[in-house]
Amino acid sequence: MVADIRKYVQHISLSPDSIQNDEAVAPLMKYLDEKLARLSASLVKENLTRVLEALWELLLQAVLQALGANSDVSTDFYGRFHFTLEALVSFFHAEGQGLPLESLRDGSYKRLEEELRLHRCSTRECIEQFYLDKLKQRSLEQNRFGRLSVRCHYEAAEQRLAVEVLHAADLLPLDTNGLSDPFVIVELGPPHLFPLVRSQRTQVKTRTLHPVYDELFHFSVPVEACRRRGACVLFTVMDHDWLSTNDFAGEAALSLSGVSGVLRPQAGGGARASQPVTLHLRRPRAQVRSALRMLEGRNNKEAQEFVKKLKDLEKCMEADP
Repeated sequence: MVADIRKYVQHISLSPDSIQNDEAVAPLMKYLDEKLARLSASLVKENLTRVLEALWELLLQAVLQALGANSDVSTDFYGRFHFTLEALVSFFHAEGQGLPLESLRDGSYKRLEEELRLHRCSTRECIEQFYLDKLKQRSLEQNRFGRLSVRCHYEAAEQRLAVEVLHAADLLPLDTNGLSDPFVIVELGPPHLFPLVRSQRTQVKTRTLHPVYDELFHFSVPVEACRRRGACVLFTVMDHDWLSTNDFAGEAALSLSGVSGVLRPQAGGGARASQPVTLHLRRPRAQVRSALRMLEGRNNKEAQEFVKKLKDLEKCMEADP
């Protein structure tokens, strides 16, 4: 059935946008219905279940291959495969008589569903998802890359965000002497929410894994932008190299929606009155890179500029010992 399934998935891939989704998927569904009716009549339940599980994985891989073989296609193309995926889930579940939903929506399904969802997003939605994934990810080894202590507050009267970098602890030793020369880059994201805001950076603290900064930065931004989806402060810790490229030590993201003064004005006190927050540094994980892969395949200027900036940072990461 392998060659047949790939042929029917290709039929969906090549179907013009002008035809309805159910019409494009119909040949595949008819084929599966006929084959599985025959298998169901000749196999005991245990063996039928094994066949269904193998077919399900085969279908998911065939759709993933079809997505990988196409670029510069319309959002309707990905919408059609999303329709196909849900139709197949319903077919294989068979109102409780087939495979359980939890097994159908596990493993390769999650990867495929994420790919389809991101492909259907606009460039800005995809960039927002990149930052949302950074906010959601948790370090699996919280002490491996160290910690950063910060304090943030929105000053309504001045219409600016105050970000204070206090200190860091247990940073990675990235120099041959077993220490580092760390500094912190502070920036707001996503870029389209803060187009005129430039990143700022702390001073370099030499020969230490426990730097104390106590530096306060201000960003003139409207509070409405801070309330938007994915709006965050991104802290990137770098090891300053006096002779070559700076090394990446770790990063952390803080959602602006939870910052004091953003959702509701707060009288007096300023940034130094808010409570310090300890952030665990980490490296970008697969979930974050998924959104980045979607942006890499897009030819518009906004996507390419965003990817180039991140690639420059990745070069620093790859240079780490």
